[in-house]
Amino acid sequence: MQRTTSRETAGRTDPGLSANFLLVAFLVCGLGFAIGGGLVEGSGAAFAFVMTFWVLGLCLHEFGHACVAWWGGDAGVPASGYLSLDPLRYGDPLASIVLPVVFTILGGIGFPGGAVRLDSGALRGRIWPTAVALAGPAMTLACLFGLVVLYHLADADSTALRAVLAVTALFQGTALVLNLMPIPGLDGYNALRPWLPGSWQAVGDAGARHAGLVLTALFLFSGAFSRTLFRVSLRLVAEVGIHPADVVAGYRLIRLW
Repeated sequence: MQRTTSRETAGRTDPGLSANFLLVAFLVCGLGFAIGGGLVEGSGAAFAFVMTFWVLGLCLHEFGHACVAWWGGDAGVPASGYLSLDPLRYGDPLASIVLPVVFTILGGIGFPGGAVRLDSGALRGRIWPTAVALAGPAMTLACLFGLVVLYHLADADSTALRAVLAVTALFQGTALVLNLMPIPGLDGYNALRPWLPGSWQAVGDAGARHAGLVLTALFLFSGAFSRTLFRVSLRLVAEVGIHPADVVAGYRLIRLW
């Protein structure tokens, strides 16, 4: 997700990638090799891989927003530290890490997490705000295709690894589909916002402040919404070459109860 604000920034640019991001990337690679090589087994390792990759994907999603905003004229982005891919920079821990993980565990759905605060007034024209909004989903799509490549490269006998990669791809797919919905507070709405009449923007901005509560209510009280989202996402990953049976096997594998 992306939050647009008018703000002043100061400070020095954070150099390079953050140690937190490098640690997350190392854990993803290490767990993947361990599962594929049969060094670790069971739900614990599979669950850890899926959740760690979720944090990795969240970092890349928010980095996409921030990087394109910088290109589009928001000079305060480097000083914010967003370009370091540090997961701690992308919102509060509850909204960015805890809630997405809980919804992923309970519903098998990739719940949007972090958010970057950008200076919407610094972006040039209407094209750049739309590009900034779509940059996050584009990075999520890149994560999805990366998982698809790894899935097809995995040995056919590595059933656990293929299952884990498949269910991880499903979570990225649900996050992509959900984020592209034209709901205030999500990237789909932010992409459309610059092209809407001013009165519509005011209504949408007011709704965006409660987007988290609205999505939570939809997941908790609308089975039709969550089932439809799951089916669309499952169809998406099937279309890019991931077998649904592996998704189901992966989802069963990561269940800790």
